[in-house]
Amino acid sequence: MKTLIIYSTTYGFTEDCINDLQKQLNGETKAINIMKESGVDLQDFDKVVIGGSIYMGQVQKQLKTFCEQNLDKLKQKKVALFLCCGFVDNFEQNLQNNFPAKLINSAFAKQCFGGELRLDKMKFTHKMITKMMKKMTAKDNKPEPVKISGNIKTLAEAVNKG
Repeated sequence: MKTLIIYSTTYGFTEDCINDLQKQLNGETKAINIMKESGVDLQDFDKVVIGGSIYMGQVQKQLKTFCEQNLDKLKQKKVALFLCCGFVDNFEQNLQNNFPAKLINSAFAKQCFGGELRLDKMKFTHKMITKMMKKMTAKDNKPEPVKISGNIKTLAEAVNKG
């Protein structure tokens, strides 16, 4: 069984999670950053893992477009979804806002990998928004986002079984 991982990342956290995920998957795997590569051929793969990072409630446009344009092909595959988002409480809402309902409903696994704020890599606007967000969450005594390695492992186990 061959597994394709299609992801998008802006500051590298999602790519780090994909590297962790790939180490735990059985069989042949290929990871494609949809922001750098287009023309993805799904034909040779049995399973497809799709996900990206959330910024201001949205994944990167390239990932969203890929899912919409390939929905019929994806529904014929075993699909798992993930998101990298700092607020785990918003995971389900973020899934609904970023993936077609038919894809969400047919996915055999869905996980939140958590998040990480990489201020040193952010563009000015994202940095300012993130700093404001950090102040608001600190005021509410909410912890900063972290990677949820256990959820990466859980998704890997589901893909290996799936």
